[in-house]
Amino acid sequence: MQDWKTFWKELGWEAKEAPDDAAMQRLKQRAAQYARQPQADDVAERYTVLAFVLGQERYAVDVMLVRNMRHIENATAVPGTPAFYPGVVNLRGKIITVMDLRLFFNMPADDLPNELVVVQSNQLEIGLLAHRIEGVMEIPAQSIQVVHDIP
Repeated sequence: MQDWKTFWKELGWEAKEAPDDAAMQRLKQRAAQYARQPQADDVAERYTVLAFVLGQERYAVDVMLVRNMRHIENATAVPGTPAFYPGVVNLRGKIITVMDLRLFFNMPADDLPNELVVVQSNQLEIGLLAHRIEGVMEIPAQSIQVVHDIP
């Protein structure tokens, strides 16, 4: 292997253009850093999700299940449905059932959110209420908390 000074001479660069020892040391450190094998955290399974806030809780759904997001003013109530279904909305000619996860999980619901995240899994399409949509992000699989006791 050639040394760097010989290399710079072969390129015809003057000595003042060659990197100094400190720069060469930084380059070697970077090369060593990028040459290392990925750690378990680097290759851990990750999910791309759409995150949203409802009440005091933060939720996320697989981004591949999201069909639409929109601002809503109100939902049309449907008599005889559980409280966690505040109604339905017309979305481009399609009737979408609206679900309030706060009421589904027996949490306090002080106000009606005005954002809707429409998700579809298999043949079920439903609109989840949200106070704020945070956006698309990647999260590590180990950060997901499973809910064991659903009322």
